[in-house]
Amino acid sequence: MATDELQNRIEVLESKVAELESQQLLATKEAAYVYIHSNWSFIRWFLTREQDRAGEGTETYARAKNAERLIDSGLSRNLREVHFEPKAMDVAHRWRIEVTVILTQNGYTFFD
Repeated sequence: MATDELQNRIEVLESKVAELESQQLLATKEAAYVYIHSNWSFIRWFLTREQDRAGEGTETYARAKNAERLIDSGLSRNLREVHFEPKAMDVAHRWRIEVTVILTQNGYTFFD
């Protein structure tokens, strides 16, 4: 085989590897977004249900409202970090830990 032919084959393979890496990075980011959004939807549903059951002015209502507010305030920051983090699922896992701490501080421990 000629050197030029080998060089062309190497370049084709390198471009394919770069394309696959790009696709994998995009898939990881999408998985992190889905992870955060789906968990946030469930948590928000649960906290809203707690607020509805307890009624405004109760301690349970205040705890649920506070937890919802604290989690929501960090949501956009974490979603932005997903875009820039090389390992996007690391952001999703950090978000889950932060949320677990917030929920625990507000009396909810079953999300561990």
